[in-house]
Amino acid sequence: MRGIWKHPKTNNWIARYRGSEGKWVNRSTGTTDAKEAERIAAQWKIEAERERARQAVEISPGGISDAVARAERLARGGRLDAHAARDLINDLLTAAGQQTLDAVTNRAWCETWRASKVGAVKDRSRWKYEQVCRDWLAFLNGKADKPLEAVTRADAITFRDRLAKEGLSARTVNQTVKLLRGIYGEAVEQGHHGRNPFAGVDSLREVTDDARRLPFTTAEVAVLIDAAKDDWRGIVILAATTGLRLMDAARLKWRNLNLETRLIRTKIAKTGAMLALPIHPAFAEWLTTQPRGIGAAPVFPALAEKGGAGKSGLSMAFKRLMERAWVSGGVARQATEASRGRTTSQKTFHSLRHFAATQLASNGVRADIARAITGHADAASHTNYVTADLDDMRSAERAIRLSA
Repeated sequence: MRGIWKHPKTNNWIARYRGSEGKWVNRSTGTTDAKEAERIAAQWKIEAERERARQAVEISPGGISDAVARAERLARGGRLDAHAARDLINDLLTAAGQQTLDAVTNRAWCETWRASKVGAVKDRSRWKYEQVCRDWLAFLNGKADKPLEAVTRADAITFRDRLAKEGLSARTVNQTVKLLRGIYGEAVEQGHHGRNPFAGVDSLREVTDDARRLPFTTAEVAVLIDAAKDDWRGIVILAATTGLRLMDAARLKWRNLNLETRLIRTKIAKTGAMLALPIHPAFAEWLTTQPRGIGAAPVFPALAEKGGAGKSGLSMAFKRLMERAWVSGGVARQATEASRGRTTSQKTFHSLRHFAATQLASNGVRADIARAITGHADAASHTNYVTADLDDMRSAERAIRLSA
């Protein structure tokens, strides 16, 4: 047995071995090299075996008998409550030479779990994990330094409802609950916890910002294109005629373009679907004004290396373009002064995607052709590759008008 395995969501090898408490442990080795991962896993296995040997003590039959007898006395006297039962279990574990339940607190477990993810996830995910753990432990207050079993399902529900009351969107709240369900789920799997307090906690009903967003009008798209310069002009035209999302468009490479067949082939990040998109005449015209790149050269070099979020991100840059073009973003959700949520707009770069879909629908384009262009997956679809007749797609895309 190699002692290592690959998780589908990380490139690093995962070590699997019996830990110091005798439970199976899955732990990221932090490396993609199989031989190095095997070396690390073997070392961890040896260390765990040594720790188990060090902790091994002789079982005390008398101690076990005493704990069982005391449990019977408490039960007959009507005094066997949760607190007393916990003390009895700890006495039994001590008599059996095992660690007590008090060995793992909520704070210790959250910190251990978070540390195990370093090197296994991207920085953005790591920051999210840190924030969720910080908020959760602050909410627990005194329970943060108590054993895992001190947290109840009622605590989980109260935390969920408090986040919603603080103004966070239902989607953010549900993602937080899902993450904590996973954190405590791993504690259950490793034998530190008997139940998951987040198991069965219902999700809040989501009304996403997408449901409140509006498409740009044809006149608004026209003034945005006029106000945009250089790469921004090209990316606005591209998004308005294909529905590509901001980061998918910004990361487009010249190898994704075939100027002879006027076709774009690219994978979208959200679903992993491969799209084959006709190049709209307006985008083809813009391309003729640009230096032609090859291979992995970005089509939009001024935008390709920038992130989407933050004050210096592409989303805010597009918002400033809207302001220069005198195009109002409107308000989809208004954050209050005391709210932790943020104000969101009805019109953003994503509205160019809505514009493309609306244009296709208003021109009578078949739904399957429209989905193939915008990359919207059908609810019942399980395919990973979106295809449609290219001649139909070209005819459909030419129906998108960028000016009144």
